[in-house]
Amino acid sequence: MFTTRIKMALFAVLCFGLNAQAQFDDTYEVEEWTLDDEEVAPKPQHKEYKNAFYLQYSPSRYHVGEDVERVKFNELAIGYSRFIEVVEDMPYFVEVGANMKFSWETSTMNGRVLTFRIPVNVTYKWYPWDKKDFAIAPFAGVALRAIAMAREHSGAESTNLIGGASDWHHFQVAWQAGLRFHLNRYFLGISYSRDFRDSSKYPGVRESGVHFGVCF
Repeated sequence: MFTTRIKMALFAVLCFGLNAQAQFDDTYEVEEWTLDDEEVAPKPQHKEYKNAFYLQYSPSRYHVGEDVERVKFNELAIGYSRFIEVVEDMPYFVEVGANMKFSWETSTMNGRVLTFRIPVNVTYKWYPWDKKDFAIAPFAGVALRAIAMAREHSGAESTNLIGGASDWHHFQVAWQAGLRFHLNRYFLGISYSRDFRDSSKYPGVRESGVHFGVCF
């Protein structure tokens, strides 16, 4: 009698467990989890900066006349550049901008020159690795130069080098080329520029420069 009751109790417990298991299976569906099922945040897109400010120092040589030795000037410029992407999803750019340059010379003619330039370059950014925090960017183009002021000082006297009997001209066009190294938003560059040859216009400028800038 006692054994029969135990068997009936065990049978009831078994039935209750099977019923609960069936209800659980009807309510929840548990799938096998893998690492591939984990939600992955979208990869951030690389940002190409469109604007830049820079400072440039450039020791230059000015050809100021026939049979006259070229005069060495020191030059300091501040400028702005705008980078226009010309090929979608590829780092090809047209760079346009403007800079203001002050030049001085103390050994020969004691000259002071203030120049405004409008450079237009084509540039390409090469990223050595996928992180894209460092880029090497060669560039080449042309620049229009406008001399706003040019004076030669001798003692208390100051002579205007533009107009009059002088052969100096306000405007000239030059070609230029260079290389920049970008690290995140900062860059360091070297460049060389030379006026297109025109024997009727002075000064003819040959400029070697180094510049540092920040993009935004």
